[in-house]
Amino acid sequence: MDLVTARRLLTAYAMLDGPDGLGVPDLLDAPGRPDHLCAPRDRALRAVTGLLFRLSALTAAHGPGAPAKLLDALALSSHAAHDLDAVGTVEAFLETGGRPGEAAHMGEVMRALRRAAYGSPGTPGYGGDDPCRAPGCPSPPLTADPRPGRTSLPPSLKRLASALSTIRSHRTRLIRDLPLPGPVITGPSLGQRVDRGTVLISPADHAYALVVAGARLPYGRSIPALLDGLRRYLTPSDAAWALWAHVHQLQPAAALDFLLVTHDGAPRRTRWAYRPGPGSQPGRDPVQLCRDRLPSVAPVPAHGEVLVAGAGEPVTVRAPAPGIVEVAAERATGAPVRALVYAARTPPPGSNRSARRAAALVAARITDAHRECAVLSVVPGRVRLDRGLGPEQETATVVGGAVLRRLLEEGAQAPLLTARMDDDGPIVRLTPRNYRAYLRLRLPASPLVLVPTASPLVRSIAAVLYARLLALGLGHRVQRHRGGLYIDLGDGKYWELIGGTGEATSSGGLLLEAALLIYRTDPARFDAYFQDHLGLSDDPHRAMTGILDAALEHEARIRRLAALEGKFAPFTGLASADPGVLALVTDVLGKAGSGAIHIDVLDDYYADQQQRVRALILLLRLPFRLLSLHYSTARAEVFLRG
Repeated sequence: MDLVTARRLLTAYAMLDGPDGLGVPDLLDAPGRPDHLCAPRDRALRAVTGLLFRLSALTAAHGPGAPAKLLDALALSSHAAHDLDAVGTVEAFLETGGRPGEAAHMGEVMRALRRAAYGSPGTPGYGGDDPCRAPGCPSPPLTADPRPGRTSLPPSLKRLASALSTIRSHRTRLIRDLPLPGPVITGPSLGQRVDRGTVLISPADHAYALVVAGARLPYGRSIPALLDGLRRYLTPSDAAWALWAHVHQLQPAAALDFLLVTHDGAPRRTRWAYRPGPGSQPGRDPVQLCRDRLPSVAPVPAHGEVLVAGAGEPVTVRAPAPGIVEVAAERATGAPVRALVYAARTPPPGSNRSARRAAALVAARITDAHRECAVLSVVPGRVRLDRGLGPEQETATVVGGAVLRRLLEEGAQAPLLTARMDDDGPIVRLTPRNYRAYLRLRLPASPLVLVPTASPLVRSIAAVLYARLLALGLGHRVQRHRGGLYIDLGDGKYWELIGGTGEATSSGGLLLEAALLIYRTDPARFDAYFQDHLGLSDDPHRAMTGILDAALEHEARIRRLAALEGKFAPFTGLASADPGVLALVTDVLGKAGSGAIHIDVLDDYYADQQQRVRALILLLRLPFRLLSLHYSTARAEVFLRG
């Protein structure tokens, strides 16, 4: 880049340095820096190099590929064969993310940037309201720290964040469904040290995971603290670009490695490295220098990729399920440190309306008909581990969360959240650990237990229920067919009571559904009983989910599950119920009381099956009620049965 072009750019975009900016980055004349002794040409090239970093970060608001296109276009403008206006080229990229002529623009972004830099205290740059600013894109005030108790943002970073927010706001008014910053869920961040100079940071709302080495900057500021301070105004991905430009402008004495994993519309990772050296190098064109140091932005693959961060620590990044990214950083000694990142999803259309309707239905049923009742448990959907999360589970979570909040508002004791997992598939795409964290993030605080469908503990309770069925004189209703038992519920049809009676475990049948309700009535007592009698190091369901969480081949997983299930063989046979389990079930049912209620929030696909479970509950004279909230994701409808 020639000196004339450099000075033109510095003059045209001096507003990025604030009202008093002269096109020279902050800190160039800081004590101890002999830049004022440099020749005018060197000073101009150093200044324009810093400007190019900031302009590249601003164009990234149009997409991660825009900065490279901008720098390629500026490289062409430096050749005599290409009569391109560098100032006009930059303006076009700031407005549209493309070259001049590729898309029409009216200069709105440039006018907004100038208002932010030079306008009155009522303009966005001074924390005021801009009538043209889209909702959800606040601009950081340039005069004081907007979040007391937080690390204050340096002036140059505040100005860059304000400009990025201005461009994001302009795009939001033109394009719907763009990711917006926040809202930020406050709480303690997860900070884990990987090695001497490397940390893994994850905020309370799991919006991102940051692996950074050499994080300390001058004046005691750190990259994690600055990223946290930017989140109110920028998406995590935009903040990553702002920090990239800021660090290269600041030019600290130590090297820095940066890896951010986030969900800005899609799972992606942003990676860049800073190495100390002169801001401009003799013989190096500023455009090419900036081009060589651009961040690497890529989607997160499902199977994962291994990167290297900091002093050589391997970091594995993968998307194990829709809406979830897992980040694991190796350690020289000890277990790896991990963090999860979640998408800030918009619930399926109509789910909020269904949630309000569901909460009202439950409140009316309990208040009007069961004033002395107690809701013991809520099932917020049912997920298949070999498929992961989808719209049905998202809707179930929204509806279940609304019901739970309504119960808590009415002063009810926090019911048990029972997460049901179908684990009979050949692969595990969604681990129980990730599913647990997903529910914890989206649902109000309440006790939570994960129950695999093939739970041998539940089958042990089912054996007691079968003995109860026979004792009530209902054996004539049962028929055996192809290894399973079927029952006539009074409608002249035979429905599966329990499948695979010759197996150690079974995942199907109405008897298992009723047994699960008994387990949900007092899970802690059942867990403690079997953990004690089988000598397990943890309760049975945590032992099962631990196996499903482990990175095992299918055959190895099956062997370990079979070994655990084999320990339950003395308890699961239908021929004779275990006396200890029988006594425990009898005591739990006796203490439940007639006002006990269980609530299932399930897709309307399960409506008929749930009705048959209620029929079996009546036949077995169990002292609780089952309310079922069924929703349709496609029709945005919800109805209550029971």
